[in-house]
Amino acid sequence: MQSVKQSIEGEDFVGLFGVACDRYAVLSSAFRENEVLSVPTHKTSIYGTGLLGMFCVGNTRGFLVPYFVSDTELSGLIDFLGPLGVEVNRVSDKFTALGNLICCNDTAAIVSPLLNDFEKIEETLNVNVVSMDLAGLKEVGACIYPTNKGFLAHPDLENQLPKLSEILGVSGKTGTVNFGVPYVSSGLLANTNSFLTGHKTSGIELGVIDQALGFL
Repeated sequence: MQSVKQSIEGEDFVGLFGVACDRYAVLSSAFRENEVLSVPTHKTSIYGTGLLGMFCVGNTRGFLVPYFVSDTELSGLIDFLGPLGVEVNRVSDKFTALGNLICCNDTAAIVSPLLNDFEKIEETLNVNVVSMDLAGLKEVGACIYPTNKGFLAHPDLENQLPKLSEILGVSGKTGTVNFGVPYVSSGLLANTNSFLTGHKTSGIELGVIDQALGFL
């Protein structure tokens, strides 16, 4: 397993700029070339920005984008993901930061109660969908980063770890990224092969991520 620290256009919040799972990675064009995640990679934009991780979310079966994604951007995603067996769909909802509002792996998706299009989410990701907030936090996608081997969660979710493990089918830990940032998905891009994080992520934080995502 190899982990890599990286910044994107001077930002350490690498999780905002990409979506990764065990079948693919969809990244901002600002990412440097590397093969640390060991999956096919597609570089693109969403609504003319590189904020793929903020606006999109996916697992090995499906990939969700907000309603305003352009036809050109959507076509590029379908051309890349379709041959990999991944369905791509728009979510028709007034809340568009899907990456901040949905966390998922290949077992389940936890969806913010702010979202309404549960049928499209469940149909596309092909997993059980649970709508809930987390200790009063509605940005569930920002608070949990799951893979198929583990998950890293916001420090305030310590008491909810057993419930989260039951839903996601893997164990996890609480932690932070980028020297104390609790919204862990903002600074993490991972699958079961490896992970990327920001330059500010400390050695102690790296150790927790290694454990949480099942690398130790």
